[in-house]
Amino acid sequence: MTPLGLAWSNLVHKRTRTAIASAGVAFAVALIFMELGMYGGVERTATMLFDGLRFDIIIASSEYGDVGRPGDVPRSRLAQALAADGVVDVLPVTIGTGTWQKPARRGPFGPIPPAGVGSIGLLGVPPDRLADVFAVDRGRVFASRVDAERSGERLARRGTLLFDSRSKPEFGTLADVLGLPESGSANADPDHPEVRNAVRLNEQRAEVVGGFTLGSGFSWNGMLLTSEETLAEFTQSPRDRVTFGLVILKPGTDAAETRRQLNALLPSDSKAYSREEISEHERRYWMQLTSVGQFLGVAVALAVVVGAIFVYQMMAADIRGMMPEYATVKALGYRPTFLTSIVLWQALLLAVLGYLPGLVASFGMYSITRNVGGIPTEMTVERAVLVLVMTSGMCLASGLLAVRKVHAAEPADLF
Repeated sequence: MTPLGLAWSNLVHKRTRTAIASAGVAFAVALIFMELGMYGGVERTATMLFDGLRFDIIIASSEYGDVGRPGDVPRSRLAQALAADGVVDVLPVTIGTGTWQKPARRGPFGPIPPAGVGSIGLLGVPPDRLADVFAVDRGRVFASRVDAERSGERLARRGTLLFDSRSKPEFGTLADVLGLPESGSANADPDHPEVRNAVRLNEQRAEVVGGFTLGSGFSWNGMLLTSEETLAEFTQSPRDRVTFGLVILKPGTDAAETRRQLNALLPSDSKAYSREEISEHERRYWMQLTSVGQFLGVAVALAVVVGAIFVYQMMAADIRGMMPEYATVKALGYRPTFLTSIVLWQALLLAVLGYLPGLVASFGMYSITRNVGGIPTEMTVERAVLVLVMTSGMCLASGLLAVRKVHAAEPADLF
């Protein structure tokens, strides 16, 4: 019989032990998937705002830290940037925060009363340029350019807001915020121009007139989109300062050269970034400079170590229980490499048996993380292959540690 056949026979012979070992591997696999999913989710949320904006170069404060601490620049810097070669437009975006009276929500067991107030993010943009500020060509924030233009018309009135439908559950759904009837009602269309609902923002009355789709992150749990005038009115922020200037270039313009011109042209209080630079800056902050990314990186390594220890203990116990059989194989003249092959095949089979249920479980955990936690965890082919390789390596490493016990089996011990 081949080493693979003997390894499979060993697993089938002790089904209970095999099931326990496979469950342990599956737990480690699910844990690795979860930590990698969270790690990837943090990376995606880090650049979520920039991914939704349309720009070739972005102007920010020279003291820019991250989206949660962006600083601001004088609005006049946007006009100055128009002097650079290839710049056709510069659009303002302002970030703020406000206190939001959370609405009553619909729960699985009935209505949930308002849960007090919470901090919510605010984006202020020119309402007539909504379709130019956001990357509507990809349907990321608005379904289409027409949808963005229609939403911009609603924001033209002061005191009106759009609610991010991907805000954390504590802020309610778009239907909750808009005060719509139960799903299925004829008027339950959040995109209808007449749908609006009074809310409280910074202790002032405002009106939600529709929704958009951006997503929550570690810098904000919920987001509102409004006009620059409304943002200044509700937050008392200076109207002559903005957070970002979105620079649009003529097709064919050398973006790197224009960025260098802008940095030479603008005063020291402002800095021009390429899309790649600002995104990498944000990713590096969250993945390397905060405890969030570091914790998740350590958690992935810990999950691998825990899985390897568990597999080693199970395989070592299995080998101890089958020492007479291994000694018999040695007595029959089989080489040590044959015994090693049996153990390693057994470890690899355990990796496959544990990987499959762990993969299935991870889909459910990713769904819960997306819908409840608001973290965009998604399964990818690359991640599935990576975890399979990690699982195989984890189990093979355990097998190599355990195989020493097989080589210690002596045929003389049979007599």
